[in-house]
Amino acid sequence: MAKLYGVGVGPGDSELLTLKAVRIIKSCQVVVAPSAMAGGDSIALATAREFISEGTEIIVKHFPMGGAQQEDKIYEAFKTLEEKLKQGKNIAFLTLGDPFVYSTYIYLLKYIEEKGYETETIPGVTSFCACASIAKEPLVIGDEPLLILPGDRLDSIQNEKYIVIMKVYKMEEDIINFLDKKGFTYVYVKKAGRVGQEILRNRKEIIKQREYMSIIIAHRE
Repeated sequence: MAKLYGVGVGPGDSELLTLKAVRIIKSCQVVVAPSAMAGGDSIALATAREFISEGTEIIVKHFPMGGAQQEDKIYEAFKTLEEKLKQGKNIAFLTLGDPFVYSTYIYLLKYIEEKGYETETIPGVTSFCACASIAKEPLVIGDEPLLILPGDRLDSIQNEKYIVIMKVYKMEEDIINFLDKKGFTYVYVKKAGRVGQEILRNRKEIIKQREYMSIIIAHRE
């Protein structure tokens, strides 16, 4: 039976793919990659492209962020994947970061497994781990907890000292205002490991940013 592999390709630096991820990508007959914009480029595909074997079928699927349209697109993608699996073709579904961290792959996997197809997930370097290394910023120390949350869920922060805020796009000012009020020190990292990478710690510079691929790491005493 053909198999679906969910392959984490890391934050966008091709050198951060694991050896296993490279091996799986090279061995699959079909590679499927997500794009946030209809007809747009896929960062996941660009990251892994050098490892795709010649003759491999490449499919880019548009996955809008949220709403009813997202569910429709996920089901449409599932039907495409199912067709290839029925043809006996192994598929590598590429995901930025790790497949089980805020990934569309999670929803696709539900449909695939309900149909009884074999699956395997290959972990990838998460964006927040890559950003921490680039910024030389510890994520968490000692026996403290680490809270990871999207930018629209700041109300989840209670007494945590160490937090990672993902999905900060277009919410930069509100997030920085909140962190300043709560006594956090923070670092903003955009396009980790890619052209245009920046590390910012200045409030005004961060608020000016409008970059989808960005993360804020924060801590307080």
